[in-house]
Amino acid sequence: MNNLGYKIRGDVVIEILSRLPVKTLLRFKCVSKTWFTIIISHSFSQKHLNMALADSNKDRLLIVHESFNSCESFFALFVNGEITLGTNLSFGKKRSRGDIRVTGSCHGLFCIHYDRDDEFLLWNPATREIKDISNSSIPLPRNVDAELYQVGFGFDSNTRDYKVVKLMRLDENCDYHVEVYTLSTNSWRKIEATVPDYVTSSPSMLPTYWNGTYYWWGERDRDVIICFDMCIEQFDMILLPTIEVLPTVVRRFEYHCFTEYNGSLGVIFCFMNCSKTWCELWTMKGKGAEVSWTKQYFIGLFESRLNLRPLMILKSKIILFTNDKNEIIPYDHVTKTMQAPFPDDSLMKMFKSHECLFVTRCQPLWITRAIISYKESLVRI
Repeated sequence: MNNLGYKIRGDVVIEILSRLPVKTLLRFKCVSKTWFTIIISHSFSQKHLNMALADSNKDRLLIVHESFNSCESFFALFVNGEITLGTNLSFGKKRSRGDIRVTGSCHGLFCIHYDRDDEFLLWNPATREIKDISNSSIPLPRNVDAELYQVGFGFDSNTRDYKVVKLMRLDENCDYHVEVYTLSTNSWRKIEATVPDYVTSSPSMLPTYWNGTYYWWGERDRDVIICFDMCIEQFDMILLPTIEVLPTVVRRFEYHCFTEYNGSLGVIFCFMNCSKTWCELWTMKGKGAEVSWTKQYFIGLFESRLNLRPLMILKSKIILFTNDKNEIIPYDHVTKTMQAPFPDDSLMKMFKSHECLFVTRCQPLWITRAIISYKESLVRI
């Protein structure tokens, strides 16, 4: 019985702690000075992040709503089947009314952009840490068209730093001005970079960050993907794969989305007319102009009287669609079955391993614009 007082080796303690959720670790900082020092250390946060990135069961979902009115923004946390609204998820100071853009997610961090004030902040929803980003040296003109500026967020693996990239031009005939914010210096700097095509913020194709590169949809004479390498700070253009349209499909609407599939970045191409929907999933290999495309699977024609839009793929199996009624519709491409629609606030009840965090604006007029998968982390900002 005297052996019950033995001490666990420090490396064993670290190994055990690195497997625990962030909420538990934040409580455990009070256990002892030793545990406090371990948990707040940079090396431990990196180990904890690496463990989370390797575990697909630790995914969290950020559900982004878009409002059609001018209501003030608020945030909601959905945990264990209950929605909690309140100031505990507010972002500090009162913001002007206007659209919120979730411009990117990386290592459990989100970059939030308030377009009315052209203000940026970084947010770790797991630790509730918030950092206001210093003002850009390129001010955003009042009432500027949203199509004329874009924002991206990601990680530079060479410098181990987080970056925000901002593209802006005054009209369609001007070149882009490009600025990069670096977290370690908390400052913006202009860079000389050529944007190869017209970058759009079309709701039919939301941008994303993946493995050191940020991706936007581009369109002018043709649809392309515009990418920005966070390490070398250069833009490139990716041509889309050739998709043969079925002769029975009249493409009245097109919705596409970036998604993760079996460890690769992919795109769901979705075409529809008034009564039918047809989709293909393609994945990318390589970077920039050297990207090659592989067709993973085809979802045949199925009846749909509602305007379906793909949101993401869960666990490389379930494609989540949304419709005109703002319902979530899961489609299992393995069994080729579509499940009954349900409200998006029921998502966690269906996928219990996914904690859902809503970024939304007030009722009654809103749509589900995106579902973003992310990992909780201890990364400090």
